[in-house]
This record gives sequence, C-alpha cells and structure tokens, in this order.
Amino acid sequence: MKRDFVKLIKLVDLTYEGESVADNVKWRSNVLNSGVSDGYCLADEGGDVIRKAFSTDEIEFANIECYNFMGSATEQERFYSADWICVMEKATGDYYAYETQELFEGAF
Repeated sequence: MKRDFVKLIKLVDLTYEGESVADNVKWRSNVLNSGVSDGYCLADEGGDVIRKAFSTDEIEFANIECYNFMGSATEQERFYSADWICVMEKATGDYYAYETQELFEGAF
C-alpha cells in the first residue's frame, strides 16, 4: 500500500516565478540571519504542492527541521517550526513530508 507525501525544499533554495535577483538575495539573507538555513518547507510547482506516493520500502524516516513562514510587503518573513513526519526517498535522496491535514495548517 502506498501513501501520499509532499515534496520538501530547502528554505535557501526556494524561489518564485517572476522573483527579482534583489528579492532572492533579500530572502536568502533573511533565511541565513534567522538561523533556519538548514530548514525545509513545502515545495510547490505552479502554486500547488508536489505530491508523490511511496510504499515503505521506497523511503526511510528523516530527522530534518521544517518550517512554515509568514511575511508581508512591509516586513520580512518570520519562520515557525513545523512538526511533520519526514522521509527521504531512497532512490533520489529527496525529502518529503507525510500528507496530513495538519501539514497545511499555517502553510502558504
């Protein structure tokens, strides 16, 4: 039996379509200065999360730090620790979070 997972991306690698170089530099600086540069968040493509189904023999549990974040046009993003069940896909080394309703609380 396979279960659904949502792909994760390192916060320092997160980019958005149409983002300027200055915006990206500002984002990366905030991530580094906030002490969450080793952290992960939900990856998305075209505004939707990237899902993948795995069986237990395709993954192994991973102990990584995950975060939600929130900001506005007038202030930098703030990062909030997220308690997700995380796994690593054995074939690729990519990280995923088990898809639950709680996964999306505080996200986006």
